Amino acid sequence: MIHELPQPDITTMTRAAPEGWHDEPTGLPGPAFWAVVLGTESARCARYKRPATVLLARVTGFDEIVRSWSREVALRAVADIGAILRSGCRLSDYVVRLGDDRFGMILTETDEIAAINMVERVRDRCDRVLRARFDDSRVAFGWASASMAIRLADCVAIAEERQLREAEADRPDPS
Repeated sequence: MIHELPQPDITTMTRAAPEGWHDEPTGLPGPAFWAVVLGTESARCARYKRPATVLLARVTGFDEIVRSWSREVALRAVADIGAILRSGCRLSDYVVRLGDDRFGMILTETDEIAAINMVERVRDRCDRVLRARFDDSRVAFGWASASMAIRLADCVAIAEERQLREAEADRPDPS
């Protein structure tokens, strides 16, 4: 089932990175919400031995888009990516805007294989939206799943590492 988000209010889009519980430009929760839900879901996974995956996404080339096109144009693209990510998830999953160009997701009851499948479903849609506007921008993903040895909260660092490697691999060679 695809869940559409209402279009963001463009008048709020010149604001800096999200703060607090709610991010107006995308209609998604903000970093304060992320901190609470990450702790809660980490405890749930540990107690009930249930799967969950942390998924991070970053719009590469965000600063270049701002320099070339404007902050408002860049934030419109970010809002569109947020809507794609939200529509690619189930209602039981969490999608949060963490920064100017960053999103965090907690996929409940989802192991790493299912998370990779979700990434592949939304990756193409995200990249098509960005490449229709900007040549050198895409979305880099990173993920990690909780296990008996790794708490969900600790998966964030692993997901960040994977997301950074993916972003670096897609950078054009300067030579």
